[in-house]
Amino acid sequence: MGTDIKIAIPATIRHAIWPILLSLCFLAALALAWGRIGLELNRDRAHIAQFRRNTPSGMALVPGGEFIAGSNDADADDDARPRRTESIPAFYIDLHEVTNREFQKFDPSHRIPPGDEDLPANSVTYDSAAAYARWAGKRLPTEAEWEKAARGTDGRRYPWGDNWDPRRIAPRRRRPGDRPMTATSTGTKLCSIGPSRLQRAGSRPGGASPYGCLDMAGNAWEWVQGFYNGDPRQRILRGGAVGYGERACRTYSRAIEGAADT
Repeated sequence: MGTDIKIAIPATIRHAIWPILLSLCFLAALALAWGRIGLELNRDRAHIAQFRRNTPSGMALVPGGEFIAGSNDADADDDARPRRTESIPAFYIDLHEVTNREFQKFDPSHRIPPGDEDLPANSVTYDSAAAYARWAGKRLPTEAEWEKAARGTDGRRYPWGDNWDPRRIAPRRRRPGDRPMTATSTGTKLCSIGPSRLQRAGSRPGGASPYGCLDMAGNAWEWVQGFYNGDPRQRILRGGAVGYGERACRTYSRAIEGAADT
């Protein structure tokens, strides 16, 4: 999935990503041959069943239609407000983050430390992520597609529901002064005691989204299509990463990265 930061972080911090784990996004997407399935899926239930049966290996079908986007949480960033209903066509999205092993097939120069073959591909620029997607016959997801795949149609705060549970994400390092890890409904000041390190893609099945997508909260930041507020100098990241707190793992959160650094 890939990269680091979420809107749960103050706006002044979100524009300077730490650390820059620019991982290959949660490559979602539609092969060009699938470009028209959205309208068909929305019109005919028989087609929905057909496309479910034909879902490509390693991907999930997200049906077209409405979903709840954004949030009215008191501590949500302004750019996530208001909570609203949006509608998008159907699409396919990868179940797992792109791994080092998979990315190296596209880019043989991609270095993999021994034992890290199944970790999410990180330190990957936006352009490289988009190029990998095209090479694989896919594309990067839009923000709306990513958010629906992460939270379903009921507006849940995290992929698994509304209650924070740090056991469902890759652990972060405990810092001086932190309290012991506890599962709470807010948890904004709590963190786990584990090492702050990327985990194998799909290693936290308890954190799956309603469509079975994994690592959409924590592990590595994920690139999505488009520019922040249409500004070509700023790209958008979703999903949070190891080392970030609870707010970064919310399904409506986003991080901003300078396009010049992508």
